Formats: sequence, C-alpha cells, structure tokens
Amino acid sequence: MNDLKTLHAPQEIAKRVAALGKQISNDYAGKTVDIVCAINGGSAFCADLVRALSIPVRIHPLGFTSYPKASPSGEVRITLDVTEPLHGRDVLLVEGVVVSGRTPKYIVDVLRLRGANVTVCALGVKRQALAVDLPIGYSAFEFGAEIVVGYGVGEGSEKAMPYLAARAS
Repeated sequence: MNDLKTLHAPQEIAKRVAALGKQISNDYAGKTVDIVCAINGGSAFCADLVRALSIPVRIHPLGFTSYPKASPSGEVRITLDVTEPLHGRDVLLVEGVVVSGRTPKYIVDVLRLRGANVTVCALGVKRQALAVDLPIGYSAFEFGAEIVVGYGVGEGSEKAMPYLAARAS
C-alpha cells in the first residue's frame, strides 16, 4: 500500500460524519428516517452515520451489482432488496463514493417508484464525473479524478483502512 496518498485521516472522517449526523438530525427532527444502506461501498460510512444521528431510524441493507464500467448498458442488478414497504416514508440512501451516479440514480428511481421520498447521502462525490441528475442531499467529501479507497471503499484490504486515500492508477 505504498502507492497510497492519505486524503482524510480517521479523525477528519469522524468530524465530518458527526457534522452530517447533526445536520440530518436537524433536517428530519420529529421524523423517523428509513436508512437504505448500499452495502457494496457504504457500509462503514452508514454504520458511523447511524450512530451520529439523534433521530429514530430503521435500517435496510441493499445489495446490488453494476455491470462492468466499460459496459454502455449501465445495467444494475439488485442482489439484496429492502424487505419492508417504504411507501410514504422518508428514505436516506447511504452510499460510498458516487462517481457517475448511474447506480445510485437507478436505486433512487426504484425506491421512488415504490413511493418513497428519497435523498442521497454519500461519503464522497466526484461531481465532475456525474453523468446523471442525482439528488445528493448530503456529502461528507468532494473528490476529483483520484481513485479513492479506504473506509469501506475499494478492493480487498483497502476497504479495511480507517482512512480515505488516493490510489495511484
């Protein structure tokens, strides 16, 4: 892992997650929020975020697979679906790093078709790479073109790193 450059240390991540938790709790004061956790890259962030919230929540894991990035189809397949109806509920889709936005957009569209009021909360966003209109209500960090790993994002042992880093391409 010598080819990594630290972007955000664990203390900085914790500070941003706490601030987001406070903001979300204020925005949804008096409500129960359904947290849909995108388990492919948002699990670590989601766990910490839920602990930072002071409002009642219901947590729903959502598994999916996206077909290869080189594929123009942009097809997404849900591998683990939400088991409760979300019709009429306030839903926060918690995601890892949003790059093109195609996969979370697909998930948002599915949840909205089911009658949910959905907002995206991302660990990070690469706004210059967004290829779709995606309602990102909350984001801990903004990233450029770097490949971001750590804190649940990346491949293999990179996911277990307690900090966010840029991997040399």
